[in-house]
Amino acid sequence: MNEENTKALYPNPPQKKKKKKSNAGFIIAIVFLSLITLSSLLVAYQSVKLYKDSLVTEEVEPEITYTQQQVDDMLTLAREEAAETATADFRKDLKETAENSNGIVSMLRKMYPEYFVYYNSNHYEFVEIDHTIPQANFVNENIISNNGFLEYKVDGETKSVKGIDVSEFQGDIDWAKVAESGVKYAMIRLGLRGYGTGKLVTDEKFEANINGALNNGIEVGVYFFTQAITPAEAREEAEYVLNELEGYNITYPVAIDVEDLYNEKARSYNQSKESRTECAVAFMEAVKAKGYTPAIYGNLNTFTKLVEVNKLGTYDKWFALYDTGIYFPYEITIWQYSDKGSVDGIEGTVDLNITFPKN
Repeated sequence: MNEENTKALYPNPPQKKKKKKSNAGFIIAIVFLSLITLSSLLVAYQSVKLYKDSLVTEEVEPEITYTQQQVDDMLTLAREEAAETATADFRKDLKETAENSNGIVSMLRKMYPEYFVYYNSNHYEFVEIDHTIPQANFVNENIISNNGFLEYKVDGETKSVKGIDVSEFQGDIDWAKVAESGVKYAMIRLGLRGYGTGKLVTDEKFEANINGALNNGIEVGVYFFTQAITPAEAREEAEYVLNELEGYNITYPVAIDVEDLYNEKARSYNQSKESRTECAVAFMEAVKAKGYTPAIYGNLNTFTKLVEVNKLGTYDKWFALYDTGIYFPYEITIWQYSDKGSVDGIEGTVDLNITFPKN
């Protein structure tokens, strides 16, 4: 059949249907890609969470900010609380010290351990302790009383030596009885320089005392009361002492006695610390040059107000403080602990002393 006949028989011939393309694959692909993307996001989220968890091991407090006024208020409160605590501690310490001490001076010493504190002429003295000087060679807990005399014991063993010091004021002494009483040494006054005249004078009982002590086995040291106001005068005093000592076996110190007479007529009245120190050193150096052991005698006032203790080097110190314990920051050779002692062979009172072992 030709094309024209075909058109005549079928004016509107049926069209050949085109085959539709399927969308199923496309949809599957979209879904698949979406699943992959979602999985990737989940993996990424999980990774980030694990990373954060590895960095943060403890709960972190949120940062807090304060105003300047809040900071000032907190500081003020802290200071007030600290002050209250310190005041309470101080009051407690002060009460305990007052209950277990002999007065205000003991409390002050505890409150100011860096100072040498003592009572002098109606007021309290505060002298800074010099740690370049040989420090104390004793502990008060080791000082004990034994039949009216003091001893220094370490681990139960007596380390001190019992002694006395005498002058013409003790009168005639029975040195045999003194020796029997247990006295091992005596510091004997050799003489003095007149505080007004400047004259050198030998103690009236010096010869009797030194012979009596040595003849009864008591070791001897001597002292001289100074009123030297120049180093030349101090050397003159030393020479005077050394001449008097010729022929005697002196095994204890030869001491210069430095005291303040508080007398306007005294030659040493208002003498400066520098001058007194120069005189003391001049005396002790002259004594040392002759082979004796030099020493300086004094009390709290001497070693804080009258001389420059830091310039006394390692010279022996003979320290006077009448008590059952010592308050002194520096090394002591001899401690004169009483001026009211009683010893067989001596009428009336006598000064009592003990020695300390050196550091």
